[in-house]
Amino acid sequence: MFSNNRRISIRQVRRLLLLDLFGISSLLLPGLLARQAGPDGIFAIVVGTVLGLFYVWILGRVLHQMEGGYYEYLKKQTGVFLGDVLLIFYLFFFLLLSAFVLNQLTGLVLSWLLPEGSYGTICLLVLVLAGFGAARGIEGRARIYEILFWFLGVPLIIMLVFASRTVDVNYWTPVFTTEKSVFGQSVLAVLALLLPVFFILFLKPHCTKPEKLSRCAGWVLVTNGVLNAAVYLILTGNFQSKTTAVLERPVITLMSMVKLPGGFFARMDAFMTAIWFFSLFALMNTGIFYSGNILKELFMEKKTQYSLLVSLVFVFLAAWWFYVYPQAKAVYEGYVKYLALPVLIVLPVLLLFLGKIRRKKT
Repeated sequence: MFSNNRRISIRQVRRLLLLDLFGISSLLLPGLLARQAGPDGIFAIVVGTVLGLFYVWILGRVLHQMEGGYYEYLKKQTGVFLGDVLLIFYLFFFLLLSAFVLNQLTGLVLSWLLPEGSYGTICLLVLVLAGFGAARGIEGRARIYEILFWFLGVPLIIMLVFASRTVDVNYWTPVFTTEKSVFGQSVLAVLALLLPVFFILFLKPHCTKPEKLSRCAGWVLVTNGVLNAAVYLILTGNFQSKTTAVLERPVITLMSMVKLPGGFFARMDAFMTAIWFFSLFALMNTGIFYSGNILKELFMEKKTQYSLLVSLVFVFLAAWWFYVYPQAKAVYEGYVKYLALPVLIVLPVLLLFLGKIRRKKT
């Protein structure tokens, strides 16, 4: 029988976090990097991943300093009032991230699976499923994705191998032609899509071996970087950078064009869409789970699920905002670039500094 102690193993953390990172990054990065950096986009992935590893090292230091959960740690280091302010910042980050991912997920379904479907209906159905998963706790989601991991990962690797056979390496040149400022923006884009790695701070109370969380996150970043680099090289090697830049979801377009021996799976686009559907759903569900937990902490709610319901309503309204007002995505990108990214990078450093001062005083 399964245990029910609201704790998950490092192996489960590794798989959940990899799905959280790879789904959104592989869907958005290729087109974005192709527009900004062209063939140099591969170097942006490498540099962004290295910087991400340094960020994970900082998070690991914070984890080592923490006693108990991240909520208690924030309030201990910054005081109750500022701790609550920071929790509200995290709350809105999780909610807006979930809404953005839900918008991407619904658009994916409408484009590749149900072109005649209703945006609102699909959002509602997905959120009902996400609400059920969040209410069941982190263990239930971890078990499901532990099983799904290989069903999603193995077909992806097989398809990438077959897609690599038609790569023209001449399409990877010329390199080192991107302006430094533009290349820097590409690296920031990679870092922004690696931000979910900070989830390990919130995972400590839910993990059976929290001392291994930072090493686990480092492994996930390296694996995610290798996969994204492979996807980018295969895409640009098949389509060139200019074509990759104009495709809405280039990686799924590539999957739809791969032909397997024997004529199996005539609708590979629909089959492969499931990989990104479940990956995006995992990230959205993670955001909803933590936003509900933060609301419970802020309002000292213990047994009810009102906080989760509030989170689901907010995510639906924000996803509808993304749908009705296309310019809302630009607003969200500005929020991530100019507010979320700086705060999430600087805050762990500040917390370490405050902890060092506190230890000197004692």
